[in-house]
Amino acid sequence: MNKKLLFIPLLFAAFSASSQENIYSLLNKEIVIHDSFAGQSFTLVQENNNYYIHRKIFGSGIRYIGTIVYNVVFNSEYKITFSEIFTVSENIRDRYNRNEIFSIEYGNDIKKKIDIKLAIYLNELKLDIVHIE
Repeated sequence: MNKKLLFIPLLFAAFSASSQENIYSLLNKEIVIHDSFAGQSFTLVQENNNYYIHRKIFGSGIRYIGTIVYNVVFNSEYKITFSEIFTVSENIRDRYNRNEIFSIEYGNDIKKKIDIKLAIYLNELKLDIVHIE
């Protein structure tokens, strides 16, 4: 009987932890976007105590033509924004728009009744997500 009583709290704890997703759940997952060009992807990464978005610009016939790394601002557990550029690949240094403001929303919290499906915005326009790797 003692084993059954121990199992119930462990099962409840596992369910509670998995039912609360937030923006940190996207760490190191590549989000691929479909656009009018060859596409692009966004990956949230943590380096030491700093968070960055690695944006890959895909090319035709090659995996990607360049990378832009942005500093991340956490608006909440469910939303980040990024526009401040940390680094840019040399080969695309003059070929990207410096006036882009991105945001990513994601997560759910049953207690607070928050359920945000994954959404990425560029200057407040929603982008089409192909898949997450």
